[in-house]
Amino acid sequence: MAQPTLQVTGYRGIWGDTLTSEIAKKYAGAYAQFVKSEFPDKENPTILIGRDGRESGKEIALAIIPIMQSFGMNVIDGDILPTPTLMFGVNKYNYDGAVIITASHNPIEYNGIKFVVKGGRLTNESEVEKIKTFL
Repeated sequence: MAQPTLQVTGYRGIWGDTLTSEIAKKYAGAYAQFVKSEFPDKENPTILIGRDGRESGKEIALAIIPIMQSFGMNVIDGDILPTPTLMFGVNKYNYDGAVIITASHNPIEYNGIKFVVKGGRLTNESEVEKIKTFL
């Protein structure tokens, strides 16, 4: 199976196969560097983390939170949050971004990561390309 790559809709893979803790850490670190580059004058940008109810979501969150913090992010773990609620929260509370741990409509063996930017919207194509430069 070909390795998935980061798309505008995020990164999705089969947990334990094409998505592992190490892969999640790599992408979380790239996203953290992207956020820092977007706010160079902000020492500790605030990132909200949320996930769906998939069993692997908690493990992914526990893997990526320390990585995000190591890049100077102030991380708020929202635990289980629906995607629209997480995006609304980023906008309402003026957070600098978010990571959504979800595979959306994919089968239960999948999980994934979506990135949200300030204002509460998913990353666009140019932002995804910039995140990829930090991989």
